[in-house]
Amino acid sequence: MRTLVLGGTGVFGGRLCRLLANDPLIGLTIGARDAGKVASLAAELGVAGLVLDWRRDLGRVLASRQFDVLVHVAGPFQGQDYSVAEICIRHGVHYLDLSDDRAFVCGIDRLDAAAQEAGVLVCSGASTAPALTGAVLQQALGEGMAVDRVSFAIVPGNDAPRGRALIEAILSGAGRPIPDQPGRHVWGSLRRIAVPGLGRRWSASCDLPEPALFRQRFGVRETYAGAGLELSVLHLGLWLLAVPVRLGVLRSLRPAAMPLAWVADRLRAFGTDRGGLRIDLEGASGTRSWSLVAEGGDGPFIPATPTAALVRKLARGEVTQRGAMPCIGLLSLAQIEAEWMRAHLRIASGWGGKEASFQPSLYRRALGRAYGAMSAAGQTLHDGAGGTWRGGCSVEGPTSLAGRIVARLFALPPATADAPIEVDFVVRGSRETWIRRVGGRTMRSEQYIGLRRPMGWIVEKFGLLAFDLRVPVKDGRLELVMAGMRFLGVKLPRFCWPRIKAVETEDEEGCFLFDVEIGLPWIGRLVRYRGFLTGR
Repeated sequence: MRTLVLGGTGVFGGRLCRLLANDPLIGLTIGARDAGKVASLAAELGVAGLVLDWRRDLGRVLASRQFDVLVHVAGPFQGQDYSVAEICIRHGVHYLDLSDDRAFVCGIDRLDAAAQEAGVLVCSGASTAPALTGAVLQQALGEGMAVDRVSFAIVPGNDAPRGRALIEAILSGAGRPIPDQPGRHVWGSLRRIAVPGLGRRWSASCDLPEPALFRQRFGVRETYAGAGLELSVLHLGLWLLAVPVRLGVLRSLRPAAMPLAWVADRLRAFGTDRGGLRIDLEGASGTRSWSLVAEGGDGPFIPATPTAALVRKLARGEVTQRGAMPCIGLLSLAQIEAEWMRAHLRIASGWGGKEASFQPSLYRRALGRAYGAMSAAGQTLHDGAGGTWRGGCSVEGPTSLAGRIVARLFALPPATADAPIEVDFVVRGSRETWIRRVGGRTMRSEQYIGLRRPMGWIVEKFGLLAFDLRVPVKDGRLELVMAGMRFLGVKLPRFCWPRIKAVETEDEEGCFLFDVEIGLPWIGRLVRYRGFLTGR
């Protein structure tokens, strides 16, 4: 499937190209105006690059019959016409875009007759809104839920890159009334949204396609479509700046894009690289919630994953629809989630409210491609959704009086040649709590992906202490290697770090084995416990 990504070096276009670059069924070409950026990304991904100004060159390029599908990522789509889609129809090329603008997405069906005559698919909104949100709603409907109301909010992390098109899209609509939603204005109707694994964040109403599409397609009476900025000072500040537009004093905040972007960039370090999405569904039979959390700065991949899934389906000949339509009903939730797994993104999702358990598992997200190198027993243990594992172990105690005092303080198990061990794994949101019971002592810790940590790291927290751990995997052997330590969030110097040696393997019969030793500088060993665990 010869695919041209228009705007392929931008925030979302570049990520889409990364998702598609390694698929042998897709011949990818990166298209953009900046020759240097095109050449650099094309060389990095090992794909073709094409320098073009789509407003001037696109007709000539598509007339050459080099491409089967074009993905339009050159926003903003607010106020943009359908010239790109019309050129695609004229030359028999499938058209997809990542627009989430209500007017643009909902109006694409005006091209339906022409697209059907040309035998091509013209699909708008193959992005978070409405493709992903629609897939969540359709799964609930398919499972028998009657849905009358939908409320959702997209809440990216403050570290998320802000391209010019995105900033202009937000500011161009802020303060304006939302059609068919009496009393609502863009960046009005403030709410607090609780996303499992993220906590509570601000949301404001946006002019997105879902209220109209969900009402037309599924009979949903009311939809709140929102988005939020992680930092309250930015979110509430934009809400206040939109007041003059709501009152008719200003026409638009778009001219303020550059200075406001400058201010936001100065505050980038005060936020995180963690974003998410929550969707609440309500009907006569009750309520359901679905959420996702993106960590490690992987959130900007989310808008590109529905498009990547749809291009793959086209390449496999699995899309029979032709004509022009919003991206509703073309993708299942499982197909979109599969893109996160395929690319080893640190994105997890699941159904449930405050105590939602997300998949894929913590270690699968943290390790990425290295997860497959873990032992089979290790993968079984780390890929579960909670539960209890039991086994046996031997424990070696401290080597000094000071060590015995510290070991007692932290409830480390006493020395014994043969002790039963029980480990409870509790999954809440994107985190795991490990409760280890050995020799009458209980050790509790919480593991999660830390802020701005590279792939292959996790954080393990014991009370007020948090440890950064590298998790290398080789030939079935997983290790935990100290890489940092904090007390109440304050970094501690290396000479304070404990000495930790932790290894996970399996024996010849496939039984999970562990060997953990913890010590302190100048004090020596505090504890070493080694043995086996089984989930049976």
